[in-house]
Amino acid sequence: MAGPRQSGWLHDVSAGDWIASRLHPFGQDTGSIVPTGFEAYARVFHPLESGGRWSDLARQNGRIAHSQMQLHRISAPPGTPTEGREPNVSWGALPIPERKTLIDLLTPETTTPDRCWFAVWEGFGGLDRGDVAERIRLPGRSYLLTTGPVEKALDRVPAVDAFDWGVSPNLWWPDDRAWVVATEIDFAWTYVGGTRTTIDAVLADRRLEALEALLGDDPTYGGDTMNAALDP
Repeated sequence: MAGPRQSGWLHDVSAGDWIASRLHPFGQDTGSIVPTGFEAYARVFHPLESGGRWSDLARQNGRIAHSQMQLHRISAPPGTPTEGREPNVSWGALPIPERKTLIDLLTPETTTPDRCWFAVWEGFGGLDRGDVAERIRLPGRSYLLTTGPVEKALDRVPAVDAFDWGVSPNLWWPDDRAWVVATEIDFAWTYVGGTRTTIDAVLADRRLEALEALLGDDPTYGGDTMNAALDP
């Protein structure tokens, strides 16, 4: 396999060939974002900038905390306009504390923690692509690829200085494909797929706010029908 160039990206992206055939059509549901074929899935909510949790915000506003909740639906009481009232949250990037927790939980669940793969969306502004033209091409998205031990998920993405606000890998998985982590660029949460045991560990860890996810869940702006029903 061709090694990484100065930018850190690989010319040989064949390690990601398995993903496309295991995704639902683009924009359809959760299975459009995280590959199918795993025993179970979790939706990990990115914490609010204040450090608060989505479930607490929902309860404060008389809303319902559930696996398909949307931030705009839980940011104000029923019957109150929510436009522009959503608290700040990390969109399209899993914050470092949550990445560290996932590394703690996922490392024992793979036989190849020293050989993992990390895909980053090619369209991030300021991204240093080097001389690498090769991409993992998935429905609606294309990604650059790099490799390393699981801890590499914490590394700063190769980028120019203007990109210092940070980003996380959008897809990362070990070479044995025991699990996968997927962060869609337009969402404020991350999906984890793995064995039932792995996902139970993710759901139980209090360092994360996570709920069980199903591949047929609707993750789009209008997907929180439960809280929408509370509004007149």
